[in-house]
Amino acid sequence: MNEHYFLGSSSPCGFVTPIKELLGDTDNTVYLLKGTAGCGKSTLMKKISAAFSDEPQEIYHCSSDPDSLDAVYLKNRKAIIMDGTAPHCFDPVYPKAVESIIDLGAYLDTAKLRQNKKDIITVTDECAGFHKRCRLCLAAISSVISDMLSAAAESLDIEKLNAFTGRTSKRLIPRKAEKTACGKVTAKQLSAMTMNGYKTYLPEYEKIYLLSDSFMAGSDIFLRDICDSAVRKGYDVIVSRCPLCTEMYYEHVLIPELGTAFISSGCINNITVESSKKVINFRRFYVPQPMIKQRLRFGKKAASEMIREAASAMQSAKDIHDTLEKYYVSAADFDSLNRLSYKLISEIKSL
Repeated sequence: MNEHYFLGSSSPCGFVTPIKELLGDTDNTVYLLKGTAGCGKSTLMKKISAAFSDEPQEIYHCSSDPDSLDAVYLKNRKAIIMDGTAPHCFDPVYPKAVESIIDLGAYLDTAKLRQNKKDIITVTDECAGFHKRCRLCLAAISSVISDMLSAAAESLDIEKLNAFTGRTSKRLIPRKAEKTACGKVTAKQLSAMTMNGYKTYLPEYEKIYLLSDSFMAGSDIFLRDICDSAVRKGYDVIVSRCPLCTEMYYEHVLIPELGTAFISSGCINNITVESSKKVINFRRFYVPQPMIKQRLRFGKKAASEMIREAASAMQSAKDIHDTLEKYYVSAADFDSLNRLSYKLISEIKSL
């Protein structure tokens, strides 16, 4: 079974990613792909993923274009193949011993690209302009969400929420029969800002609980307590934080060993509710206060509007990026790239 995540997401502070935790495991073999738009990084990763399709993988999608890949982690082989160029620039810490650089730019015809130098510069700068507009929209969203969290926290019935969390933890997270050490927490990105809006990859788990909480404060507290409880009972936990919140709001929590996921809808997440998923409505944990209710309603509407603006800017950037890619695709030596892919697949099979 493949697990699907985003490598990271655009945020008010630029691109943010939790992938450094995975890269920090020196038992892994890391292939860092360097190169330009259209030089074949995503295509190469897709070929490698297909070659090991019968093995468990973590597939990391590009938030700017979810159809493209930013990384593939072959779990049995402990091999990571990832895009190491902007906005997720990574350089080797232990060159050749752990990480190797694969320069796909070496397979581009430099002379041909220089013939289109002016057009490439113009298109690149135009694309950067739309990404800047997206960041400005996300900064506005972050301010709105921060205000919503502050307002919502004032109207939370903490005692009622804590009692519910305790019952839920006891019912859904059983103690292990054998005495075990505490589990560990790993950060991964299930949600990200994309050109199609704010999107989430739902895990293929047996038990998925959707947390319906437009005001977000209650679900954040609930998820933190669920995470702490699971870790104390010896379970490893995956936490996905909201990249649009400066407060590092807990958005989703996965407990792989139990096949259980808690997914928050928040005020910005567009998740389709299916009959197979249990919905936990957090409205019951808020004490109605007219002034705060009006403030939260405004915040939710403003966040939704700014999400649409950010998505529109990302779509424009993607359209321009596609134009940029055409210059590089026309200058690529695909025969050599194909030979490289076969070589890498053979090397990874020997790990």
